[in-house]
Amino acid sequence: MSDHYEEIDFQSEGVTLRGRLHKASRPEAPLVVLAHGFSATAHMSINAFAAGIAEADYHVVAYDHRNFGTSDGEPRFGFDQWTQVRGYSDAITHSLNLPEVETDQIVVWGESMGGANVQYVAAFDSRVSAVIAHTPGCGETYVEPAEDLTDFQALATYAEQGDLSEEAAALVQVRFADLPTSDAPVMLNFDAALEYAQIYGQREGSLWSNDVTIVVRKAPELSVPVVAAQISVPTLYVVASDDEVAGASPHVARQCFDTIDAPKVWEDIEGGHFGLLHEESDLFAQALDADLAFLAEHF
Repeated sequence: MSDHYEEIDFQSEGVTLRGRLHKASRPEAPLVVLAHGFSATAHMSINAFAAGIAEADYHVVAYDHRNFGTSDGEPRFGFDQWTQVRGYSDAITHSLNLPEVETDQIVVWGESMGGANVQYVAAFDSRVSAVIAHTPGCGETYVEPAEDLTDFQALATYAEQGDLSEEAAALVQVRFADLPTSDAPVMLNFDAALEYAQIYGQREGSLWSNDVTIVVRKAPELSVPVVAAQISVPTLYVVASDDEVAGASPHVARQCFDTIDAPKVWEDIEGGHFGLLHEESDLFAQALDADLAFLAEHF
């Protein structure tokens, strides 16, 4: 694992986002941009994946989404998916302006909800060269995209022109796992989610909160089935056949994967939604090996 990195920060929608940059030995090496899922932080497994990828001599940027971890933004611990999607593109722009990063090969990497986000980024940002999606949140049910692409066009237009400074339509309070931090509803009420929250969310330096505010926008609803068919770059799905999260249904992931019209790889794992995020586990190693094999094949 590469432990050589520098702290970086960049602007996204008027706030400062922060993370780590691992520089490759050669300026023209591909750039891999990683961010965490739903309400995690980069300090919960993402930095470990970044270090493993960087060891293979890629430029790697791993950062905290707006409102989370070391990044700025309000409400604190506010999950705002449209700003997360745009944040990836801002991370790309910043990284390509850094000294010693001279590449047009850009890979976006995400896990869980981030595994959905990177598919949106690939569909909206023409600079993206490949996608890596771990346990992607493709949805609970598959909804057929419109034949005339009006649903995709609405998403693409908002991605380019949407005003993310507009006041939210609603703020919804939830708890990530069943910890006694508030009376809000629990999002993931099963043992593996609680275990991950306790081991990684509550470890020193995680900067994590079990209490989350979901930011609802007056915007088109993001949908992986709508964008998957528009992805035209190599894509890796790492999918847990026994995923417990309803919104990360393996069946729906397969339906989305099948519509991707580009070179693609499906990696089956077991161990549920959180198994591959345990940094010293065989599942973590399997997922990282799948990432590195995919990158070696395409870059």
